[in-house]
Amino acid sequence: MHCWKTINLEKQFGFYRVFLLSCLTMMMVFSIIYVPIDLFFSKSLYDNHLLTFMVGLLSIYPLHKFFHLLPFMPYARQIKCKCLRKLQIVPIVSLRVDLPISKYRYIVALISPFIIINSTLLLGCIYFTHHAHYFTILLAYHTGICAIDLIYAKQLMYSPKNALIEENDDGFEILIFQ
Repeated sequence: MHCWKTINLEKQFGFYRVFLLSCLTMMMVFSIIYVPIDLFFSKSLYDNHLLTFMVGLLSIYPLHKFFHLLPFMPYARQIKCKCLRKLQIVPIVSLRVDLPISKYRYIVALISPFIIINSTLLLGCIYFTHHAHYFTILLAYHTGICAIDLIYAKQLMYSPKNALIEENDDGFEILIFQ
């Protein structure tokens, strides 16, 4: 196996730039999604479920990590979990598989939280129009979390067809057969 490319956005751009990109994505998604939802499904908005919204806000990140894990269930014994603290209060859970994974399985693992959670939140916006503002905030928050995953998935899409992906401390290594 030969390393074709190593990808690590945090090392390449720095944690604060990546965090800023995530925050800008979050604000942009809220602005773009909330206006059409408000125009097409304009009903009076209720704010009587703030506690439910807060529970939803706190559960987005664990659900996101869970949906990352689903495609890796056949490799459950090789998964390592590590928790880091950034900005003194933000816990970041790092899940790493200790063996090379096929490129397509890895891409599915990267985009599955985006597809599953965001489609659920969009349906919530449409069916529960009185609470659409809560769902759009959750949707924007989750898209901000997914921004980095989508960038990694885009990088992997342009890698060789039969590549394997291996995670290490330096980021993702794209391995190809010689």
